[in-house]
Amino acid sequence: MKLKLLTTTAACTAVLLAGLATPASAAAPAATPSSVGVDIETKSPAEVLAYWTPERMKRALAAPERLPSVPAGNGKSEQALADRSVADAGHVTASADAVQPTAGAASSTLSTVSAQAAAAADIAVAQDVPASTSIPNVVVGKLFYTEPDGSAGACSASVIVSDTANTVWTAAHCVHLGDGSGDAGWFSNFQFIPGYKDGQEPWGVWVADREYAPTEWLEEGDSEESDMAAVVLSPSDTYGNIQDNIGALGYQFGSVTDYDEAFTVGYPGEGYNRTDMDGEQMMYCFGNTEDASSLNPLDDRLKMDCDMGKGASGGPMFIGALSSNPQIVGANSHYESDATTDERLDDDLFSSTHDANAVAVINAVNDSA
Repeated sequence: MKLKLLTTTAACTAVLLAGLATPASAAAPAATPSSVGVDIETKSPAEVLAYWTPERMKRALAAPERLPSVPAGNGKSEQALADRSVADAGHVTASADAVQPTAGAASSTLSTVSAQAAAAADIAVAQDVPASTSIPNVVVGKLFYTEPDGSAGACSASVIVSDTANTVWTAAHCVHLGDGSGDAGWFSNFQFIPGYKDGQEPWGVWVADREYAPTEWLEEGDSEESDMAAVVLSPSDTYGNIQDNIGALGYQFGSVTDYDEAFTVGYPGEGYNRTDMDGEQMMYCFGNTEDASSLNPLDDRLKMDCDMGKGASGGPMFIGALSSNPQIVGANSHYESDATTDERLDDDLFSSTHDANAVAVINAVNDSA
């Protein structure tokens, strides 16, 4: 069996991101922990915007993301996981509440739909997000990029609370090859389009200033423990800071794996036993997350029943939407496939463990402000 990376009901989603909470601060990069790598963009925002011609956008949409394979089983072996610090695995945590937009007109459109409107049933067959171009759902969007070989691709990402007020959370395989190639493995020409739908840019376009990913990903491409990343965006000439305009998801990082009433959202270009996904629509699943490997106490990946595939990479797994404080607990990373046929085995969707590495990444972002 192999793991495959994922790069490239309506009443339930009515409250999808309903009720975000209160903002953070803002500013420019400083030192970063040794466990996190950072890449600074060399092109100006104007150059990146000019780079994304309609033809390049079309190519990116046709190739939602890379799908490298890595060995799997029931997660990593006991010995491999025991080699890392159990203290780090269990006690390194970080959290922040969601924020609502502070920019005048935007905040007045914040959804006030009651939590009671949520459907009780789990949704594992992904559905379109209603009002995906409206606040608060627009905190999720499409992340476009260029790989080192010049090919264009697209992932999913979401605005995350940070002291920069300009950060999105995604999968590490959406920002770096993860093959030990160091600086040569970073992607470039990042642009984030919140609430993207069928080519629409309802809240403008933001381009990247810098990217952060765990060194464990950069060196080993470890999808089980390090497939998460942050992209710090440049303020928009038109809109300013993205967090001020559309709000941001909070986060809850640690070794917890089992959460009730969780959503996962992204832009799938394919799915398990699906032929109707094109990467143009924001889609979601709803249910519970669980420990990906109950037989392995040190494997703290999150698993959800959700049939989204490539293109949903980097989209958030989050809790708290029904209580008006949505917080990221994971990011869409991979699914399991048969080692011989390369076919996806089921509708399980996995997030990398969001404990020490996730904490290090968000701390590096906040320390840079």
